[in-house]
Amino acid sequence: MNGFSIFDSIHIIWLIFIAGFLVISLYFYHYSSYEKKHLLLKSVFWLLLFLEVAKQLYLLVTNQYSYWSPPLHLCGFGIFIIGWHAYFPTRTTATLLYTLTLPGAAIALLFPGWTADPVGGFLHFHSFIFHALLVVAVAALILEKKLVTNFKDIWRAVLFLLVTVPPVYVYNAHFRTNFMFLNRPVKGTPLQWLYDAFGAAGYLASLAGVIVSIWIVLYLLLAIQKRRHVTE
Repeated sequence: MNGFSIFDSIHIIWLIFIAGFLVISLYFYHYSSYEKKHLLLKSVFWLLLFLEVAKQLYLLVTNQYSYWSPPLHLCGFGIFIIGWHAYFPTRTTATLLYTLTLPGAAIALLFPGWTADPVGGFLHFHSFIFHALLVVAVAALILEKKLVTNFKDIWRAVLFLLVTVPPVYVYNAHFRTNFMFLNRPVKGTPLQWLYDAFGAAGYLASLAGVIVSIWIVLYLLLAIQKRRHVTE
């Protein structure tokens, strides 16, 4: 079977399923014991790692492995950030999960870059499940107020991007890939609107502006949550 289109019936069904999975997961997480909550985050990390290894093996076995195969998107980095946070939580891991992993995975689900993969195939299921797990893991931490971060911590995310973006950009340029969507947008997504509006020369600058805007909204929501917690 061929791929799907953004917001077609197949995509909408997946989004509804993931929304239901998110609600059910957060409900059970909220009423779980402290030990089970801590175990859950570790379990999600190992499941994500297993899924990524399975994907790499699948690509190798089916002779589809290419320069596009390494996990160099933000969500690929999210595997290791979640693992880091599960075992050694810090303000840095909390900030990266909140500012990069969560919005990156959520946007990927809304505007997937794997629409060309055959519906019902391994990569199709893998991509939706993988990104859904990323969202569930971070959302659970937010619900239980386990992410210790504030607006002043944004420098941690900026530093992470300063370290990771240049080598990924060079990799893209050398192998003609498009990890982190640094070189060009995914067609039919808001990134395409940026590219059309600002052109190739202004694409990265406009993308940076969008990221900062998302961060401002996220920390405003976090501030509202903290304020409600104090008044309760």
